[in-house]
Amino acid sequence: MSKQVAEFLGTFTLVLFGCGAAVIAGGDIGLTGISFAFGLALIGMAYAIGPISGCHINPAVSIGMVMAGRMEISEAIKYIIAQVAGAIVAALVLLLIANGKADYTLAENGLGQNGYGAGYLGEYGFFSAFIFELVATFLFMVVILGATGAGAPAAIAGLAIGLTLVVIHLVGINVTGVSVNPARSIGPALFAGPWAIAQLWLFILAPILGAAAAGLLFKSGMLDAPEADGSEDIGPTQMKAERDALSAERDRLAAELAECRSKSSAQPLQATTSATTSTAAPAFSGSASKPEGLSDPRGGMADDLKTINGVGPAMEKMLNGLGYYHFDQIAAWTPAEEAWVDDNLEGFKGRASRDNWISQARALM
Repeated sequence: MSKQVAEFLGTFTLVLFGCGAAVIAGGDIGLTGISFAFGLALIGMAYAIGPISGCHINPAVSIGMVMAGRMEISEAIKYIIAQVAGAIVAALVLLLIANGKADYTLAENGLGQNGYGAGYLGEYGFFSAFIFELVATFLFMVVILGATGAGAPAAIAGLAIGLTLVVIHLVGINVTGVSVNPARSIGPALFAGPWAIAQLWLFILAPILGAAAAGLLFKSGMLDAPEADGSEDIGPTQMKAERDALSAERDRLAAELAECRSKSSAQPLQATTSATTSTAAPAFSGSASKPEGLSDPRGGMADDLKTINGVGPAMEKMLNGLGYYHFDQIAAWTPAEEAWVDDNLEGFKGRASRDNWISQARALM
C-alpha cells in the first residue's frame, strides 16, 4: 500500500505545482517558468518517493515499465489508479485555491488542462498534437528507462528525468500544453468543461502508445548498455577457467574440512561424506512458475549477484533485466520458480540449479 500512497502523493504534487504554475503564476513566470515548475516538481518527488515506488507518477510510465519487462501488469494497475486519483484531487485543490481570486473564472482562466485546435494557445491542429504527444512521450520514456537501468548512475536519475520534462515543456506548451502523462490530463479536464473532456482521449492514447513503444524497444535489447569493465569480451574459455579455479578452491576447502573432522571422529566424517554425496536434488518435473521480480532495486542499490558462483557480469545483467537484484529474492525461489529461471536464462539455461544459486544466496544474505 505504501507504493500506491507514494504514487498518489507524487502525482498530486506534479499536478498541483505544475498546473498551478500555469493557472496562478503563468502571467508572471511565463512559459519558461511553467516548464521548470513541472520539471522541478518531478525532480523533488523522484528523490522523495523514488526509493518507495520508483516515482512513476504517470500511467504511461507504468505501462512502459510493463512493456519493458520491469513491472507486472497487476502492480501497474494499482499504480495507475493511485496516479489518476492523485491528479483529480490536486486539480480540485487547485480549483479551490484559484477561486479565491475575485477575477478568476474557470471558463476564462482554465485549470491548466491540455488541448489543441482553435482557441487553445498556439492553435495547433489535431495531427500536430497527436504526433507531439506520441514522440515526446516516447523520448521521455527512453530517458526514464535508460536513467534507471542497470549500470546507470542512480544518484542523478531523477535530475536527468526532471530536466527532460522541462525541455519537453519548453518545446510543447504552445502545441498541447504538454501532457505526456494521462493522469496529469485527466485531473484538470474533469473540471475544465466538456471541450476538455472531448479532447481527453488524445492525451490518454498518444502518451500510452509512445511509452509502450519505448518499453518494447528496451525489451528487445537494442538499447542495452555495453559492459563498462570490458566483461563483454570474456569468452567461453576464460569463463571455464574461472569456474575451474572456483571449483578447485571449493574442493581444497572441502578436503581441509574433511581432514579436520577425521581427526575428531571417523564416524561423523563417514556420515558427512554420505550426506555430501547425496545432496543433488532430483530434476524438477512439475509446472514452472515465474518468481516475482522488482521494477528497480530496493533503495536504488542492488546486491552484487556476481558473488554467487556461476554468475558473471553478463548473467547479473540478465537477472537484473528479469527483476532480480537481491540475494533474498533468489533465496526465496521455490523449485518451480527455479525451474522457470533455468528455462529463461538465454544462453545459460539450467545454470541456476546446476550451480545451486538458492543455497548460495541464502548463505550470502
